[in-house]
Amino acid sequence: MSKIFLLFRSWVSVVIYCLTFSVISAHAAVVVDITIDQPQHHYAQVAIEFDTSTSSEVDYHLPVWRTGRYEILNLANGIRNFTAADSQGNQLPWRKLDKDTWQVQQTLNKKITISYQVYANQLGHRTRHIDDSHAFIDASTVVMYSEAARAERHLINLHVPATWNSVSGLDSLAVSEYKNTDATHQFIAKNYDVLVDSPIETGLNEHHKFKVDGRDYELVIWGKGNYDSDKMVADLNVLVQQSKHIWQGYPFERYVFMVHATSGARGATEHLNSTIIQRSRFKFSDRKDYLGFISTAAHEFVHTWNVKQYRPSGL
Repeated sequence: MSKIFLLFRSWVSVVIYCLTFSVISAHAAVVVDITIDQPQHHYAQVAIEFDTSTSSEVDYHLPVWRTGRYEILNLANGIRNFTAADSQGNQLPWRKLDKDTWQVQQTLNKKITISYQVYANQLGHRTRHIDDSHAFIDASTVVMYSEAARAERHLINLHVPATWNSVSGLDSLAVSEYKNTDATHQFIAKNYDVLVDSPIETGLNEHHKFKVDGRDYELVIWGKGNYDSDKMVADLNVLVQQSKHIWQGYPFERYVFMVHATSGARGATEHLNSTIIQRSRFKFSDRKDYLGFISTAAHEFVHTWNVKQYRPSGL
């Protein structure tokens, strides 16, 4: 009887896997592969697969902004070795229309994959940074888009060193294998706008999880410093409970605090259901410094409502 049950359970698992895989494949019209195999050189290789094109030429853009920073940026200056190919591997002609637009031609009725290399060494700007210990990825500075596919689901596959841990406010995939990538390095966004408002921290980091009032919270810390992570978790636990005294309801089920304990970079940016906070690695232990960190965390957490959920019409 137990053998029959085990066979039945295995069969059910296979069916669930296949159904989940087919659903993801059907709805994730844009598949993004980010490969970081030589992080010491600050480079990532990006390949983005788009669904069948309905036009003879397609424009692919890299934003001139990043979420939370309201100014024009020159992010395309870190892009090189752009190529485009159809599903058969045939190279397609393309041309650069302006500093952040690549136009691919002969695309009608073809699935298109664009590939390029990104140089990422801008830690202080909270845009993109890669070294031999981590990568911080704000997708608006790394992932190109086409207007036709902007509303489509985006599946993100990270190909990173085996010892790295990947965290994001994005949803992770339940499927254990897709394109030979570990599910712990896979994320999915319901559209491009959600993707670019959900930064990814991957690397050698300290990762904590806690639950408050039925909601999931995470603290991920990259870098060494004089912080006490247990105290940080305990105080963030108290901090997030105060929101119920200000607002009714929550715009998230899960929230991620990302912290960079580093040298030179400082500041913070609010995102859809996460924040990135950068502080000097030795600005945590003194009470004044620690209160500065907690104050910043509270400030960014408030932005989850005031800025990300309601804001001036001009934004």
